[in-house]
Amino acid sequence: MTTRIGIDFGTANTVVARWDHALDRGEPIPLEGLDLLRDGSGGVHQRVIPSLIAFTADGERRWTGAGVTQNPALLDDPRVAVFQSTKSSVTGQAVDVPRTVGARKLSNREAATQFLSDVMAAASLAVGEGDLEIVATAPVEAFDTYRDWLVREVSETAGLSRLRVVDEATAAAVGYSARLRPGDAFMVFDFGAGTLDISVVRVQEPDASGGAGVRAIAKAGADLGGNHIDALVAEHVADLTGVPLGDTATYNRVFRQLLRSSEAAKTTLTHATTATVEAEDPLSGERYRAELSRDDFVALLREKDVLGRVGRALRKTLDSAAALGYPAEKIAQVFLVGGSSLIPAVQDVLRFQFPPDVLRLERPLEAVAAGAAGIAGGYELHDHIQHDYAIRHVNRDTGGYEFETLVRAGSEYPTPEPVRTLTVKAVRDGQRNLGLAVYELAHATYRDAGADLEIVFDADGGARTMAVTAQHRQEQSQLWLNEDNPTFLEADPPATAGTDRFRVEFRIDAHKRLTASAFDLERRVWVLDRQPIVRLS
Repeated sequence: MTTRIGIDFGTANTVVARWDHALDRGEPIPLEGLDLLRDGSGGVHQRVIPSLIAFTADGERRWTGAGVTQNPALLDDPRVAVFQSTKSSVTGQAVDVPRTVGARKLSNREAATQFLSDVMAAASLAVGEGDLEIVATAPVEAFDTYRDWLVREVSETAGLSRLRVVDEATAAAVGYSARLRPGDAFMVFDFGAGTLDISVVRVQEPDASGGAGVRAIAKAGADLGGNHIDALVAEHVADLTGVPLGDTATYNRVFRQLLRSSEAAKTTLTHATTATVEAEDPLSGERYRAELSRDDFVALLREKDVLGRVGRALRKTLDSAAALGYPAEKIAQVFLVGGSSLIPAVQDVLRFQFPPDVLRLERPLEAVAAGAAGIAGGYELHDHIQHDYAIRHVNRDTGGYEFETLVRAGSEYPTPEPVRTLTVKAVRDGQRNLGLAVYELAHATYRDAGADLEIVFDADGGARTMAVTAQHRQEQSQLWLNEDNPTFLEADPPATAGTDRFRVEFRIDAHKRLTASAFDLERRVWVLDRQPIVRLS
C-alpha cells in the first residue's frame, strides 16, 4: 500500500504531515530528534521542524532541525557552521554566497538540499513503508524554479522516485479543508520568519500539466517577518537594560542571546499577557532581564511601523485585485499561514478588512503541509482526478505488458455515465476468476527515475553496479492499485479462452472510487453493479 505524505519547507519551520483517513485530514508525523511542539492558534500545539542544519568543519557530523535548537552550544562553536533561512536562496530572494566549512565551500542552496533530504529520509523511516509518495510544496511566484530544485536536486539526494510538487497556496486552502470552484478567488496571508507575502489567487481549471493549481491575481509583500520582529524586541530590551553599546564584543555576545529569548517571548505573547526577555554575558556573568507585556509588544510594533507595513501591503494587494475584477467581497476565504500570523495584533489588521467567517487561522503552522498530505491522499480544491489511471494487459505478439488509459488526469467526478467500457476475455479454458490490473501512472511532476545503473551494496559493505531494467523503471513510476484483488469477476460456468465473457463499465463515484458494473455476456445478466474497485487521487 502506498503511503502519501506532504512536506512544507519554510524559512523558519518545516512541517511533515501524513493523511489520516480516520480523521479525514492531514496530521503531522512525529520525527524524533528533528521536531518539536510549538504553540499555535488558540493554544493548540503544532508540530514543526526548525529549518536549521549544522555541519562540523571536518564534515564528519551534522545536526538537523531540533537537533540544532536543543544544542545551543552549536551556535557559538567556531568548529560548527549553522545554516538558517536557506529557503530564500533557493527561491532567489537572497544572494547565495558560499560559506567556508572546514576545507570546503558550502552554499545555502546546498545546505537547503541536505536539510530537506534529511527530513525526507527521516519521514520515510518514520512511516515504515517501502512504497512512499511525497508531495512537496512550492511558492506560487517561483513555482517552476522551486519545483526543478525539488525534483532534480532534493529527490536525487534523498533517493526518492515518487516526488510530486504542488503550489503552497493550493496546499494552504486544502489544509484548511476548503472547497472552491474553478474561477473562485481566495487570499493566502503568509507571514513567516523571513517575509510577508500576501496573494490573491484564482482557482484554475484542472489539467494534467503538473503546474500550479492556481493563478496569482494580485500580490504584495515585504522583507518583514518574525526574524525582524525578534531583532526589534532584542534592541528594545538591550536599550532598557543598558547593554553596553560602546563595547562591541560584549554587545554582540549578549544581543545574540537576546535574539533567542525575544523569539521565545514573541511566541509566548501570542497566548499570554506577559513574557520575559533575558540574557547573560558568558564572560562576565552579568545578567540582563526585562518583562514585556502584550501592550508593550503591540506598542513597539506600532512604533516601529511593523503593523503599518502589514496594513499597507494588505491594502495594496486588495486594491490590485479589485482593479482586476476581484474586490474584497469576492474573496471567498482568507487563509493565514506562517508563525508571525499568530500575533494577535497582526490578526486584528485582517479583521478590519474581512468578516470573521472569511478568516481561517486554526492551523497557521501546519496548514500547508497538511494540505499537501491531503492532496497526496486525493483531496483537492475542486472535484477532479489528479493522476492518469490505466489497465495493464499482455501483448500477444510481443509477450510484454502494455497499458491502456482508463481515466485521464483532470477528469471531473462523480461520473453518472461510464468513463470507459471494456470487454474481458479468458486467457485459458476453464478459467473462473477474471479481472483487470488497475494502475496509477506517474504524475507529470515526478522525478524521472530513468537511470541506466544503480549501485547495490552487500552485507559486507562491498558495492557493485546493476543495470536498471525497463521493467524496474516501470515499477518505480506506476502503482498497481488492486494488487490484493486483481480478479474481481467470477465466471460461472467457466469461461472459454479468447471468447468475450464480461462487458465492464467503469465510473467514478462521489467518494473518488473507481467502480465497475459487469455484464456476463454468456448468461446475459449483470453480476456487478457499481462495485468499488480502487480509490483514485
